[in-house]
Amino acid sequence: MKVLTENAVMVIGVLGALAFAVSLITEMLKDLPGVKKVPTKALVIVVSLIVTVAALVVYTAYAGIRFQWYYIVPAVFAAFVAAYIAMYGWDTLKELKDRFIK
Repeated sequence: MKVLTENAVMVIGVLGALAFAVSLITEMLKDLPGVKKVPTKALVIVVSLIVTVAALVVYTAYAGIRFQWYYIVPAVFAAFVAAYIAMYGWDTLKELKDRFIK
């Protein structure tokens, strides 16, 4: 529990950066001719999965950590959280935080 509370700010920052990157990439891609037919929410999820797994690979290479296949599982979970933030915005996240954390 102590490790989670010590790293909570870092986790929130990483999720924010991932959501920002996903929002930015989605905005650039959604007007492309082949991508216009894809629903935007589906595009956000796919972009989020790609960005999050790529960020994991880059981080492990940068930190000198040996990549393990099971690192993908929390990365996929984080991708769905980042996609949710990117789709529904920071207002919904703030509303949830205010409701459950007092």
